[in-house]
Amino acid sequence: MHNLWIIKYTLRAMLLCGVALAGCENMIQEIDIAPSNFPPKLAVSATIDTDSGTFNLTFTEARSLGSYKKWRSENSTIIRKGTVSLYEDDNPTPIYRIVDGGNGQGFDMSLRSYESGFSVEKKGLVLKAGSAYRLTLEVEGYPTATSTVVMPDDPAVEDIALDTGKKIHKRYPYFIGLSGGGSYGGDMDFYPLNIRLKDNSRDRDYYMFRLESTTVIPNDNYVYTETPHIATANRALIQDNPDMEANPLSIENFEDVYLFERMLVSDMSFANATGTIDLLLQEWLVKASAPLPCDTASQQYEQRTSMDICISHLSAITYEHHRSLALQRNGVDFFTEPVSIPSNIENGFGCFAAINTIRKTIHESYTCFFDGLYY
Repeated sequence: MHNLWIIKYTLRAMLLCGVALAGCENMIQEIDIAPSNFPPKLAVSATIDTDSGTFNLTFTEARSLGSYKKWRSENSTIIRKGTVSLYEDDNPTPIYRIVDGGNGQGFDMSLRSYESGFSVEKKGLVLKAGSAYRLTLEVEGYPTATSTVVMPDDPAVEDIALDTGKKIHKRYPYFIGLSGGGSYGGDMDFYPLNIRLKDNSRDRDYYMFRLESTTVIPNDNYVYTETPHIATANRALIQDNPDMEANPLSIENFEDVYLFERMLVSDMSFANATGTIDLLLQEWLVKASAPLPCDTASQQYEQRTSMDICISHLSAITYEHHRSLALQRNGVDFFTEPVSIPSNIENGFGCFAAINTIRKTIHESYTCFFDGLYY
């Protein structure tokens, strides 16, 4: 009898599906699209950031689907001569330039399964809010790729406060990674980290928060930097966070704290006002600090660890590009809509991003030594 009920409802489900599919036949329209086949262009990923005056650039060759009609090796070597220039406002002299890869041999733009294309990082540039920056890539064999962005205003931070006297316990933390996907963790304790942030303009503004921990051991000339997770329990704050949008959560929605390697938010929850960004810092990141300085006579220490909060004001294209990539990484299924990757590279593909960052040290810990004894 039980099996008969299963058969009965299975046949009913099949009948309903058949009716639904039959109803969809009239909605189907065939579109004749010519295969994409265009000459190779440059695929560019570039960022300027006021934090340390940093310019990051990676570019490689972008091929159309039509170019694969004839077999070609993905690992073939691609070396091209050319010039990359970064200009500020209307100044005809670039603030930074790379000629022939910086070594006279050309740019290595080979497509590989690892470290594809040419990459460079330059620090120490003077980047100013409100200035327009133009990037041009003149590489033989490709149309000149160019893009212009305006550096956003400084983040209008009024106050930053870490309260190590108040511990907050969470039972269901959810970790969200940069490469998509998430994972659950066990019980965790946090300290509140509150930021008073004033909205910059009447337009939609976008921000990024991240932590940076730096450990210095002077005697060994050793410096180590890492980026711990930053957290929040406020769902309203991250209601349009791209990584949250791309990560399916539990049906029960029992997560009570969310941890990010870098957290992107808009001003949706505090538009045209000053809002409190209520973040959380993992307890284990805050270690007991020795009196500062360790020794008032010699000011010597064995090890120092400083924790910085980095607050960035992003250009709109930066947020939109990151969102599209996050949604693309989420995968494709029957109900997925195509994801359009926005680009601001003329005669090329990719994104030239402008980020205005301020940082503040929110905690320091020292391992001190006196007469050979450590404290």
